Amino acid sequence: MEPPAREEVAALLATAEPAAPTTPAVPTALVDHARKLAADHHTRTGTAIDTDTLRARLGVPPQLADAIAAQLI
Repeated sequence: MEPPAREEVAALLATAEPAAPTTPAVPTALVDHARKLAADHHTRTGTAIDTDTLRARLGVPPQLADAIAAQLI
């Protein structure tokens, strides 16, 4: 059996469904709480909160902490 022609592969790729987003949805209330934690951290330390500290304070998985941190910037 022969492999598909390049044109066939290109057509299949063009009609393929886009990949689902890998960033989890973040509830607004959780982002608001994270903003308060970040502000408190900045007040106490003079530095921005890092993702690992944010994750620990919120008790969320790393991927969710990354998504939240991206919204705090």
